[in-house]
Amino acid sequence: MKILACDTSNSTCCAGIYDGDKVYACELCTEQKTHSETFMPMVHRVVEASGLSYDNIDAFAVTVGPGSFTGIRIGLSAVKGMAYAANKKVIPVSSTLALSMSCEIADDLGRNTYFIPSFDARNDRIFAQMTNARTHDTIVEEDAYDASTFTVTIKNLIKSTKPRIIVLGSGAPVIKKFFDEEGIRAEYATGAVILASGVAKAAELNPTLMDGGAVTATYCAKAQAERLKK
Repeated sequence: MKILACDTSNSTCCAGIYDGDKVYACELCTEQKTHSETFMPMVHRVVEASGLSYDNIDAFAVTVGPGSFTGIRIGLSAVKGMAYAANKKVIPVSSTLALSMSCEIADDLGRNTYFIPSFDARNDRIFAQMTNARTHDTIVEEDAYDASTFTVTIKNLIKSTKPRIIVLGSGAPVIKKFFDEEGIRAEYATGAVILASGVAKAAELNPTLMDGGAVTATYCAKAQAERLKK
């Protein structure tokens, strides 16, 4: 199945076309511009570089959150529009799972290894989950967490084991502060970002084909304006 995989859920954005292990074209944008400026031109470049047309694509995969509220809306709206125009289905993808599946274990050393894909949600809050790095099974559910509460959850989970923990993404510095206080040993990959390959792998893992109009964002938190509204 040829999948156009897209992400705009955080500071970077990406797009790529994949069919299993076959890569037609992909691109990662790290420019300090808004996704509304960079995303659609990038998608068009990827499709042109692939040698395919939108009609050749079987499904559109897009991250639906959690992450940047504005970024998620931009990507979701654009992908819904493209899918509607091409009469294709959309596969919603968790952004934390996509981050987890964008990374590989360089040296497992035979130990139980867990990924904690995370995004900084400000004020010592994070969007995160915990997954088995090999099977991608969920160990701790995706949600918005106070870093202190998340740390207690992880500490209780690992107290009788000594797993290898690798914290991924922009939430890593926040988590490190609290893990250090509790003596939790972990490795940190702050620079890890979502790649289009990770979105495609997550879509293939959970290929929920939906009409674009039925796909909704997974914010896991209220917007600041909503939180402050009396």
